[in-house]
Amino acid sequence: MFVGLATADMFVRAWTGVLRFAALLVLYFQGRISGEVLFIRLNTTIPLILLCGLTLTAVFLLYFRSYGLGHSELEQLGYFLAATARTVVFLWGLNRRIEAMFDPRDNG
Repeated sequence: MFVGLATADMFVRAWTGVLRFAALLVLYFQGRISGEVLFIRLNTTIPLILLCGLTLTAVFLLYFRSYGLGHSELEQLGYFLAATARTVVFLWGLNRRIEAMFDPRDNG
């Protein structure tokens, strides 16, 4: 179950980074943030996308290929339940997060 929760969390964080990246580009091209602000925010957004995406990939490679786990129905059910719970929490706050991404004063 921990792998389901962890991988869902890494996916959510990477995807949120991609959305934030797109929002920053929109804000920049609309002239709502300067190039300096864009650069500063991209310096936190891009590493987050890469770190979470690569961590997600590494966990899947280790879990499935190296350890040979995730083949039984019980493992798959545990993964599904944990991943679903984390994804539901993400979706509940998604609208608020997206609106915050398009706020030029957003610092996080």
